[in-house]
Amino acid sequence: MKYLLLPVVFFGANALVHGQSDCGYQPDVEPDWSIGVSDILSILGLFGEVDSDQDYIWDNADLCTDTQACNYDANPSEECLYLDAFGICGGGGALPELLVGSWRLSTSAGAVAFGPDPYSSAWFSSPPNSLQSAQYDDVYTFHDDGTFTTDYNGSIIDAFLDYSEQGYSCSGAELAFLPGGGTTGEDAFSLAPLAGGCSCPFMGTNDAGLEYDIVELTSNTLRIHSRSDNASCQPGSSYASFIFVRVNGGDTGGGVDGEDGYQGADSYPGMNLVWADEFDGSTINSSNWTYDLGASGWGNNEWQNYTSSSNNSSVSDGFLTITARQEPGGGYTSARMKSQGLQTFQYGRIDFRAKMPEGQGIWPALWMLGENINSVSWPACGEIDVMELVGHQPSTTHGTAHWGSNFSVHQYQGSSSTLSGGEKFSDSFHLFSVLWQENNISWYLDDQLFYSINSSQMNGQPYPFNAQFFFIMNIAVGGNWPGYPDASTQFPQTMVVDYVRVFQQ
Repeated sequence: MKYLLLPVVFFGANALVHGQSDCGYQPDVEPDWSIGVSDILSILGLFGEVDSDQDYIWDNADLCTDTQACNYDANPSEECLYLDAFGICGGGGALPELLVGSWRLSTSAGAVAFGPDPYSSAWFSSPPNSLQSAQYDDVYTFHDDGTFTTDYNGSIIDAFLDYSEQGYSCSGAELAFLPGGGTTGEDAFSLAPLAGGCSCPFMGTNDAGLEYDIVELTSNTLRIHSRSDNASCQPGSSYASFIFVRVNGGDTGGGVDGEDGYQGADSYPGMNLVWADEFDGSTINSSNWTYDLGASGWGNNEWQNYTSSSNNSSVSDGFLTITARQEPGGGYTSARMKSQGLQTFQYGRIDFRAKMPEGQGIWPALWMLGENINSVSWPACGEIDVMELVGHQPSTTHGTAHWGSNFSVHQYQGSSSTLSGGEKFSDSFHLFSVLWQENNISWYLDDQLFYSINSSQMNGQPYPFNAQFFFIMNIAVGGNWPGYPDASTQFPQTMVVDYVRVFQQ
């Protein structure tokens, strides 16, 4: 974004202020290399950039003296005008800004993986929600002054003692950030013993090594990789990979309140919570959910076989996980859960808090069908897609309504919402909602309205949405809309659902 340079100049004692750091960009250079009016204003420091080497070009040899003018931590929704030494907008500390904060192991599949080669998971890859609580409650904190602290909550799972839970307490390690120092040139960091800290420090599991490649770093996800070591911190012959999620609000626990991503509300003005499944316990509640089963293509030329196996749907640690798998010898399995005949509703605010899968040919959905589908068929029963995502577009969610008295006059309308900054719906939890009222439906992502439809928009067809509807949650593999898996698609893929809630007036 270019700022308007006003022709009025005020000289004073505060014209040059704040600490100095590399400016790192060319904000206002005349194409003829001569100094124009706006350049003169910048040379005077009124807009933060100083041509300290007087070469008429603002580059890394020059200084940024006004952090606000250089967009240092300001207006994060705007294009970044200032990068720190590690390429992070608004940095300037000893570490990349996105790394600073507290992290714990993710509940997603592959949060802990080991193999005989760098980046390999051939020996072990953890299923979703499969780690022990003593691993999920370990918290690792990178501070903006370059220090590193740990909180193991009193115990760890000790890889050198048959993976048993052992008492463990230390406060941190010496941290060194290594730009470009990773196995294949990515940024990395190393840990070393610190007086009063950990004698053999680690992040993830205690058979991980002392140097970690930063494979992925977003606002909510940190993926790291290391060579393993032994109990004496000497390098081993295996390799480890870990997925961490950012801890919100200082909560270091492994429960819902400590999960990464957007937190939904427990109540809304003028509404009461009339039904919810929080997925507590260790089994799927058969009073709420049953299954669609089989490999019939489901009207969309899909490839998966839907099962009721715990390999494809399970509850643990307060989450429902639906898993799409590629089975040995070929073929795909998944789950399609529904509340048909068990839990149906007419109107209300419907909230799903969930984290999505991704990948070519992967098609997760949280949606609703009219309870009268067996008598009037589809699309006459109506369909409300609270959330759909096609895996090759992992940053975009779709909300859609389908209707029509029969298939030949099928109608649909909807819209989409896309996350900013390259974030994906697989990075963290988000809240997918509809506010469903008589003759009107509105779609929300993280409480932000992005689409509405009402009974006047049916194009001459009956409005079916003033009736009872039931819920469906599924991951399809392949189909007319998402296309089909290819060599880039990784399995298993999981959709993790924190809760489903219904509020009504």
